[in-house]
Parts: sequence; C-alpha cells; structure tokens
Amino acid sequence: MGNFISEKLYIALDESGKLNKNDIANYFVVGGFLYSDKETVKSTIRQVENEIKNKYNIPKNFELKGNKSEENATVDFINRIFEEIGDLICPIFSVVSRKELNEHFTVNEMLAYDFFVNNLMGFNSKLFKFDEKCSNIFLLMDERNLKKTEYNQLENLLKTNYIEKPYTINTYYLSSKITDVIRLADILDHIVYTYYNNPNSEKNKLFQNKINKQILERIKNGTIYYPFKKSYFKQLNAMDNNKKHD
Repeated sequence: MGNFISEKLYIALDESGKLNKNDIANYFVVGGFLYSDKETVKSTIRQVENEIKNKYNIPKNFELKGNKSEENATVDFINRIFEEIGDLICPIFSVVSRKELNEHFTVNEMLAYDFFVNNLMGFNSKLFKFDEKCSNIFLLMDERNLKKTEYNQLENLLKTNYIEKPYTINTYYLSSKITDVIRLADILDHIVYTYYNNPNSEKNKLFQNKINKQILERIKNGTIYYPFKKSYFKQLNAMDNNKKHD
C-alpha cells in the first residue's frame, strides 16, 4: 500500500480556480496529498525548496509557484520531491467541471468547497481503508477568508459523516507562507489545473514533457472527477465488494 498511511494520517489540500459565475476557467481543482511521516515530509520539502531557490536565484521569501519567470524551477522541484519522498506521499485530486454544476454550487463557495473535500475524503477513505489503518486524521488546508461561524463548518460535516468510524478528524487552516506541505499541495494543484484549463499552453507542455512520467501517472491515478462518471461508482462498488470478501 505504501508508506504514506498509518495511524496518524495527514491530508494537505489546496484549491485552484473559483466556483463563482465570474470565473472563466472550465475546471476547478481541489487536491494535494496524503502522508504520515510528518517530520520527514516537512523537512524534505523545505530542504528541496531551498536548494531549488538557490539554483534558480529565486528570493527566499518568494513561493515557487508565484515565480512566473521560471517554470523550470517548478518542474525541478516536483521531480526532486518525488525522488526523495515519493513513497511517503500519495497525490489526490478532485477535478470539477464548472459548466456541469447547477447554480447552487455558485451561491456559497464555502459550502461547495466543503462538499468537494468531503467527496475526496469519502473516496480515498474507502480506497485506502482508513477505518483499518487510521486512528487520527488531520486535514490541513490553505487558510481562507472565513467568517468565525465558518471555521468549524467542514470539521463538523466530516465528524457527522464519519461518526461511526474508528478515527477522529480535525481540520486546520494554515498559511502557505509558513506551511511547507500546503505549498507542495498548491504546486501539485497548479499542475493539474494547468493541464485541464490550459492544455495547449507552453506551461502545460513544459509540465507534461519535463515532469517525470511516473509522477504524472500517479497524479492521474489519484484524480476523481465531478460530476461523477460511471467509472467512479464502478470503483466504489468494487471497493465495497472487496471489503465484504476480506
């Protein structure tokens, strides 16, 4: 199964795009990665990030994704990260077709975001059998412009939906400027977002040609789509059937 899952499971997530009616992109992406070896993952991201910044002369207070002048730095960073800790992380994403959403999704972006995170959590909890392996799950997300009444909204939703499960779920909203795992989730989301929204761009061509093919395949394999396709339900049924036979 890999070394990315154990009793204490961390899920680092970010999003790319908007769900409101004014956004011109066709797809919204929420995703990131699963991991359990907290200290190794954090320290490696920080170390590789610093080395890449030095190599490409990027100021230390700049985020790699925000440095538009050097997309090669992003490619180098991703290849190095997976070379160093690829067996300790598992990419997961939900790609949302905005044009196929009903208007309810555009009225309250926070509720819509929570809905897609819940879907992502639900699918991967079955795929990786969280109930057999995990006791504590920590959901780490990029800080958002939340009202005080919204801060515990997602956590309450997840705790309600998973009340029968043997694990606890806690949510945290963190600044990408000081949180290594959120920055990696942000870059991974950016790669997926570019692939779906700007497939013919020079940036996407660079990502698809220069990022290791095995990494791109892992990203693809970790992606679910909304609205759900028949393959999604087919896979869910297969997971349920396998569980019955275990």
